[in-house]
Amino acid sequence: YDWDVGNEAVADDGSLRSTFWSEHLGEAYLETAFRATRDADPSAELFYNDYGIAWLNPKSDSVYALLQRLLDQGVPVDGIGIQSH
Repeated sequence: YDWDVGNEAVADDGSLRSTFWSEHLGEAYLETAFRATRDADPSAELFYNDYGIAWLNPKSDSVYALLQRLLDQGVPVDGIGIQSH
């Protein structure tokens, strides 16, 4: 089974979406969420989920860069969910 840990964190213009968590922790909130979820459920696959990233645009570029930074830091992101509805 899996968890959608990060969901729609990036705005359409490619910036980090303004939320309570991003306002207080910046991008680090995603790292914290993925690591805490892995600690709580070590066998689950952890996903980042978003819309508007199935084609190249500022948002998809930002999501790719964000996920690459997380992976480079050893954050346990196992996959990407691409919303297409």
